Amino acid sequence: MAIDSDSCFADANVLIYAAVEDDPRNAASKALLKDSSRGALYISSQIVTEFYSVITNPKRVSVSYSPREAVKFTEVLLGYIHVFVLPISLDVPGRLLALLKTNPVRGPHVFDLQIVATMLAHGVTKLFTYNATDFKPFTELELFEPACVELLPVA
Repeated sequence: MAIDSDSCFADANVLIYAAVEDDPRNAASKALLKDSSRGALYISSQIVTEFYSVITNPKRVSVSYSPREAVKFTEVLLGYIHVFVLPISLDVPGRLLALLKTNPVRGPHVFDLQIVATMLAHGVTKLFTYNATDFKPFTELELFEPACVELLPVA
């Protein structure tokens, strides 16, 4: 799969906010996921799993999805012609370990490093996220917050 330099990756929180109708970030997140004019939008199996975990947990979202609803949302997303799932390639674990040596995080922050390792393994450097702080240490990434009209860098 050839990756275009304008390609972007979407963090799980973008999917979550696109699914949570009463969240103020809903419209911008939905617009980003549906907009094929920007080119390819990548996620990973980890992103799908994180989305499912959060959206089906009533302690994490205002209105949780049933497992069937979460699967349906994911199927619709994966049906978009511009959305692709990046595989966890053989070099991702090595990249993850290298990142852990320079960024010794604890607990669930390791999942952010795996996202970075997956992106870099595939040459994707643009990330849409609402958690820019978690990714600030990675200067090789360009961070963006979803916006309805244009691509806006995170300050």
